[in-house]
Amino acid sequence: MITQENVAEQLLWPLWRCVTDDYKSRYKREIWDHFENAVRAAAYTGSLRTYLANFQARIPCELQAQYMKNIKSVIDKHCDTEILDWLRDETTYMVMLVRLMNQERKESFDESNNN
Repeated sequence: MITQENVAEQLLWPLWRCVTDDYKSRYKREIWDHFENAVRAAAYTGSLRTYLANFQARIPCELQAQYMKNIKSVIDKHCDTEILDWLRDETTYMVMLVRLMNQERKESFDESNNN
C-alpha cells in the first residue's frame, strides 16, 4: 500500500533535491510555485516513467544516484494511475510535505553548524 506521504518522500523529495542549485537560486522567490506547477503539469500522462521525463523537461533536474532507489521504488509499485491522480489533484498537499522535509533538513543543518 502506497500513500501520498510515501510518494512525497520517495518521489517528490528526491526530485526537489535534484533540481539544480542554479535554478533554485535564479528563481528563489517563486521556486516553490515553479516546483508545484511542474509536479502537477508533468502528471498529465499515463505512466510514471513518462512523468519523470516530463518533470525534467519543465525544471532543470539532475537525477542523482543516491535518490534513484527511492524513485524506482515508487515506479515499481505499479500504481501509476493512482499516483498520477494524486500528483494532479493533491499537488499542494504533497508539495507542502516536501517543503516540511526541506525545512526540517535546514533546521537540522543549522543546529549541527551551531554546535
